[in-house]
Amino acid sequence: MVRVTEVSDDAWSSASSDAGSDSDSVLSDSDLQLQHFDPSQESLKDRFYALKDMVPPTTRAAVSDAATSAKSWLGWSAAKAGNAAWIVTTTALLVGMPLLLSIEGEAALVQQEKEYLAQVRPPPTLSLPSPPSLEHRH
Repeated sequence: MVRVTEVSDDAWSSASSDAGSDSDSVLSDSDLQLQHFDPSQESLKDRFYALKDMVPPTTRAAVSDAATSAKSWLGWSAAKAGNAAWIVTTTALLVGMPLLLSIEGEAALVQQEKEYLAQVRPPPTLSLPSPPSLEHRH
């Protein structure tokens, strides 16, 4: 069963009069007037937060969901790009480096072979042209 108890207004008014007796809680008309607005004192955060009242809650929720999904998509993309970079780097080190070393070794062998053949074969002699014959003169 529900019990209903009557509360007198006297108890309520005495509690509120005790709270209102402090000089800090009493507001005068001059305190209630609007202060002069200085836009230079307002931060970007304050301005952005003030936009909250202008945008309907459904639109805010849609924007928040879109931002959350974009953030998760970017995180997933960054993770996959990191994995791809790891694979490319590891492949280059494990396959490409030995391949480059073997190509360089082969080029060194070809150069040594050319030097050896140059030492074994004598250089071609230069033949001097013969002097013109005198028979053709008249």
